[in-house]
Amino acid sequence: MFQKWSWIGGIALSLLLVVPTDSAQDAIDQHLSELKMEPSVRHVQEAALRYFRVNGAQVTSMRTRASWKAIVPVMEVSGGFARSSVDEDTFNYEVYNVENRGTNQVPWVLKGSSGDAFEIRGKLAWNLPQLIFNAEELDVASLAGLMEGLLKEATRLYFMRRRLQVDLILTPPTDRATYLSKQLRLEELTGLIDAMTGGWFQRSLGSLAAKRQRSRVLGSAARPAK
Repeated sequence: MFQKWSWIGGIALSLLLVVPTDSAQDAIDQHLSELKMEPSVRHVQEAALRYFRVNGAQVTSMRTRASWKAIVPVMEVSGGFARSSVDEDTFNYEVYNVENRGTNQVPWVLKGSSGDAFEIRGKLAWNLPQLIFNAEELDVASLAGLMEGLLKEATRLYFMRRRLQVDLILTPPTDRATYLSKQLRLEELTGLIDAMTGGWFQRSLGSLAAKRQRSRVLGSAARPAK
């Protein structure tokens, strides 16, 4: 009987040791509430799509334009310029024989022509089979796959980082090696998300940290001295 009560008392004591004090619980709640102020997963997804210049509306527009591309004809325009001059002299040898030909002899018939010529050519061509199927639509469809991959990767990295943050708050490591390892992993995930958003994520976190610092300064200044 004594062993039974000692065993129950040990469990109760361990539960009392696990349950945080009010001040510790307030600190945990404060850290968790600060996490909610960080950019949401939707904002991270939009920033990633914006950085890679791809979004649903753009893909739909490109697919529509590719399907109707064959309606617009291919236009070719060419031209040229030419200048020509032609002179012709005709002699009547019945009047002027070879012996009487001299310097005073004049042609019986004179012909001549000269002028400039301009030429412009144009052509319109339609590729009607592309109205049935245009291979470029397949290229546009690959952009939809790229967009889906970006959304999945951004979501995966975001929640991996968030789970690590919550784990550090609720169950902080007791040894320095584990703490540094988790901090490095947190920085790694933050860097990956920042790279996917073109630097937007770090700028947002920096702006949030500056706001927190200002709030703490104003709060300490407003707090009455003891």
